[in-house]
Amino acid sequence: MEGTDMPHAWMRLGAVAAAGAVTLAVLPRPEPAQAVVGEEDHATDSWIREDLAAADLSGVTLSDTGLTPVGPVGGFAPDPSTARDIHGGVPSALAVFPAHHLQHRAGAVEIEVDTDAGRADLTVEARGVRSDGIWTEWRQAPDPTATSRFELPDQVDQVQVRVAIDPAAGPAAHVSGVRVRPIEGGAERRATPGAPQSSRVFTTRIGLVGDRTANGDTIRPNAHFAALPSRRGLAPKGTGDYTVRVCTPDSAEPRCVYVPVWDVGPWNIKDDYWNNPRESWTDLPQGKPQAQAANQEGYNRGLDGFGRRVANPAGIDLADGAFWEGLRLRTNAWVTVDYLWTGRYAHRAEVGSANGSDPVIVRSGPSTSHDDIGLAAHRANVDVACQATGTEVTGPQGTSDTWYRIGTADYLPASFVSGGSEAPSCAEAAVEPEEPTGYAPSCPAAPKPVAPVEPVRPCGGSAPTY
Repeated sequence: MEGTDMPHAWMRLGAVAAAGAVTLAVLPRPEPAQAVVGEEDHATDSWIREDLAAADLSGVTLSDTGLTPVGPVGGFAPDPSTARDIHGGVPSALAVFPAHHLQHRAGAVEIEVDTDAGRADLTVEARGVRSDGIWTEWRQAPDPTATSRFELPDQVDQVQVRVAIDPAAGPAAHVSGVRVRPIEGGAERRATPGAPQSSRVFTTRIGLVGDRTANGDTIRPNAHFAALPSRRGLAPKGTGDYTVRVCTPDSAEPRCVYVPVWDVGPWNIKDDYWNNPRESWTDLPQGKPQAQAANQEGYNRGLDGFGRRVANPAGIDLADGAFWEGLRLRTNAWVTVDYLWTGRYAHRAEVGSANGSDPVIVRSGPSTSHDDIGLAAHRANVDVACQATGTEVTGPQGTSDTWYRIGTADYLPASFVSGGSEAPSCAEAAVEPEEPTGYAPSCPAAPKPVAPVEPVRPCGGSAPTY
């Protein structure tokens, strides 16, 4: 972190970039990898051999012997209190394979990897597309050096694999083959998605312009993305597969941002606190980050997963643009976060700006005369509740007077959104009103105050679209 912000537990992973032009129509089911996705459906319960040459690589090279790390693509920020590297053996060179369509829905997978890497040097994960077209979170193979069978969070009809190698293991740690076998039935027992999980957590600012994110992106000045302390919800580079809505309901001027999760941190890297059950720290309640419990309650003797003294209770990091421009924060603060992929989308859509980087202004109503109340990042995935007629706006999708409601009172012009056109009219939609953003009944009471921090100095940023 920069200035007074917390040290960031960086996991350096590469990922695939977004593909395809957007149209003002129903958003297609996700095609996640930039490498070509096979046309034919694969039989469930049969092995699929991954094409090493088709993988999207970050910090990895392909040779006659297979995939080999080419050296660190980044590293963990050092803990200033100990001045030591907190790399911790987390892999930072990544190969993401194309998705595979399945003939039958699967709830589990088996994965085999041919490798000379040691068990601690390799991480193998899989995910799939559930029935509403939304990606499940990634799940990790128990032993990447042996045949590993593990359940996915839901029944899926596409499967995707990514393999990460710790570059510290050296060039001898290479992967020469990867096979995946989808298995019918047997998904994790999780509640049917409804409203997205919502938590009140402490946010810090990422900074670190010019460094690399966990999915391989280079951090630009005033970027718009988030980091969460688990790679289960890490979106591939250039995608919004995992998008959060972050709001400041207690502010004098409440605002919200919609941003993809492109990095891992703060403090921990295996703390998917929004889940129940969660991967680690399973005795903590759903919605409470381990860092918050450590900082405020002395949990784990006040230490994070790397044994560092937790200096603040942060459960999310925001890139500078989301922090300064989107929420107009001037110092670290408590916010409410909705983890949108944990809910069931009615009409999934993707935000897109003309230059592929600027955010789109969120307004309180369907016209440019309504208040600017936040920003939606390019590639953020949103759920369109309904559509209304308002000011005519020209954007990447053409010129249209249609606006989409994506939150309780959050509106975007349809000309900046791909998908959502099948949503009902806001005047006619027979839907129950949403809980106001950040006020889900399960939200805990406001945590106790934390020690004040020096405000960060705002800087000029990119111009929000339209």
